[in-house]
Amino acid sequence: MAGIAVAGLVVSIGSTLLGASNAKKEAEKQRELMFNLEQAKIASNEKIMYEQIRTGNETERLKIFAENSRKYREALQKESTIRLRDTWIYVAGLGAGTGVIYGVYLMASKGKPNG
Repeated sequence: MAGIAVAGLVVSIGSTLLGASNAKKEAEKQRELMFNLEQAKIASNEKIMYEQIRTGNETERLKIFAENSRKYREALQKESTIRLRDTWIYVAGLGAGTGVIYGVYLMASKGKPNG
């Protein structure tokens, strides 16, 4: 009977050691899995951060472009207004000059005898 008890004890110790060994391997696999998951999470967060930075930079570029476009449009409107005013001054001067020349012509033609 003592032999059976010793055999049972040996089997029990063996299964305990085998179970502990399996548990140790399983725990190591779990730690490795957790490490890999954490690494993937860090990489994902890094990609998200870079994407946010890139998006922020694009937004700033678009704001700068919009502001420059607005300033350019305003400058073109001012330039157009100035040119339009200058054109009317030119046309008015041309008309006045033509009127003076025509008036001088009429006065000169009235002073000549018909002949």
